[in-house]
Amino acid sequence: MKHYSGNPIKLSQPAGAALAFMGVKGSIPMWHGAQGCTAFSKILFIQHFREPMPFQTTALTHTTVVMGGDGNALEAMENVKKEARFIGLLTTGVTEASGSDINRIAKTFAEANPGLPLVAVGAPDFEGSLETGYVKACEAMIKTLAKPRTSPRKKQVAVFAGPYVTPGEVEEIRNIIEDSGLRPVIFPDLGDSLNGYLADDDFSPCSIGGVTVEEIETLADSALTLSVGSSMKPLAESFAKENGLPAAHYDSLATIDELDGFHKMLSEIFRVSVPSRYRKQRKYFMDALLDTQFYFHGKRAGVAGDPEFVTRWAQALKSMGVEVATAVSIKSGFGDATDLEEFREKLTEEPVDILIGNSHVAEMAGEMGLPAVRSGMPVYDKLGEPQTVRMGYRGAAGLYMELANAFVAGAGHTEPWMSPLRASLHATEELGR
Repeated sequence: MKHYSGNPIKLSQPAGAALAFMGVKGSIPMWHGAQGCTAFSKILFIQHFREPMPFQTTALTHTTVVMGGDGNALEAMENVKKEARFIGLLTTGVTEASGSDINRIAKTFAEANPGLPLVAVGAPDFEGSLETGYVKACEAMIKTLAKPRTSPRKKQVAVFAGPYVTPGEVEEIRNIIEDSGLRPVIFPDLGDSLNGYLADDDFSPCSIGGVTVEEIETLADSALTLSVGSSMKPLAESFAKENGLPAAHYDSLATIDELDGFHKMLSEIFRVSVPSRYRKQRKYFMDALLDTQFYFHGKRAGVAGDPEFVTRWAQALKSMGVEVATAVSIKSGFGDATDLEEFREKLTEEPVDILIGNSHVAEMAGEMGLPAVRSGMPVYDKLGEPQTVRMGYRGAAGLYMELANAFVAGAGHTEPWMSPLRASLHATEELGR
């Protein structure tokens, strides 16, 4: 039995929790731990998003870990409370292992500062992954901030967006819902926070965009709860059930079945017609499927990442007949490998034609002489991944063309692609000469 993780796929739980808090406007994610815990994830996120990350730390030392670091946490939050509109307090492995009571710290600070919204979440990095930390933070925000249903809003849609819905895709979902004459409240809203906007001010000590605390409070007043990304499905469905709301879920919004179902669902629930631009985009998507299908015949793809990331890519690939081998960061009911070392061994026995994953997966693809599609987190050797849209009719068309182009290019080669039929005819001609 293997007792270690070789070349891990995942990022840590605290990173996921901090990412979720970044989707709240005016937020300062406060890491209760040593400075290195915060700095490492901060660097990765800056490399990925190309945006400043207003992470703060309680800066525990050896002494405060042993003697108790509650004072550090209270002092750190006291120092930032003038700039923050919301504080997301999260633990790391060192504070969880030392027995720090994060909820008691939060209660103490909240009693002294009743006007400042504060949410605390335990997210040790010795378990879980970015995905689980993100969901834990969202659960904590719902539990702490969301209010019971009081004033129903007939055209409001509560959108629970998973960690692997890019900021660009958040904006695409927002546009689709708004074009239908509806009002989306996206939770958390990384599109408004991390999609790459030039801020009005030279410096901001907190997140420059995102869903407001007031909007989170009104989520239960929505007419529909919509979740995108498999990790958010349980939370969204539980929230909808508690508040008597209809719920709809989509893993990828990148297949014809899901996209048609999505637009049909909005049309039926809200009695609105599908905007003409999306009818036209559907035709564009269908044409893209016809154009790219020939490149996928007989292909196998390897996908590695958190369960939500693997699920959305596997769904899109299988819809085009591509066989998928998977590696997931944590045990989730599918995928044999849980790190890239195991995945590579598996692919040696059952080769694939392309790898899909973050920049670490792309590095492995280079070592194996395979083409790669960079996606997920972190992607630090390519610009624009946070703005990439692979959802919606237009975005899904781009996804399939991106994949087809990767097959055409191969592992960095530029030879013209030749279909199997043409290759066989060419070989026959060569033999006849």
